[in-house]
Amino acid sequence: MVTAVHYFATLEDQMLLLEYLGEPAKVTLHPWPLIKTPLTALSREEALEQSRVMVMNHQLGSPVPVRPGDAAMQGGSVHAVFNRLNWEKLAPAENEALMDSNASPTILWSPARLHAEAIFPSSLGSQADSMAEVSKDYERWVNRSMSWIRRNGTRVWGLEGRQARPDLDIELSFISTVFALPDALQAMESGTPGRDPKAKRTEAATGN
Repeated sequence: MVTAVHYFATLEDQMLLLEYLGEPAKVTLHPWPLIKTPLTALSREEALEQSRVMVMNHQLGSPVPVRPGDAAMQGGSVHAVFNRLNWEKLAPAENEALMDSNASPTILWSPARLHAEAIFPSSLGSQADSMAEVSKDYERWVNRSMSWIRRNGTRVWGLEGRQARPDLDIELSFISTVFALPDALQAMESGTPGRDPKAKRTEAATGN
């Protein structure tokens, strides 16, 4: 993700975030990165089962589709190359297309799977190389959405000493700043660990 905020959240925290975003009256949730005509809408419950979710703001407009032959598929830019690779990998159906992240006024939400034994980090942000190039209103919306998480969360992990809250049981494989939303913070202060799902898969594979 080009611009994102990472955070720990429980189901209650995720619901409060969606309430802030205005789902379903102001925004709707859809699969990422393939878009169908018409768009496939996800319920909150369905979205929480996805690794990547598109958040569409009704006031800002729909995602921009990309298909072979479109300008976003042409040339040697990183964006165009990834579009071609993703098209080949995902093999969209006739009623599907890739989403042009450099032109679509949408947020990428990656909700972590909910587990009783640990809390995994979620993220929310934009994949546009330049949010302002999409539109100034879009840039403001993304920044406001990320700021809500920062304002309501507590920084528990980051660049400065990796762990801003050494009293919490956190193990992550990255050093980006991570916030804990209120219910998640309470759970972590009560002993629930914060973990990287990639690390969890590695442990399962090695049997440790």
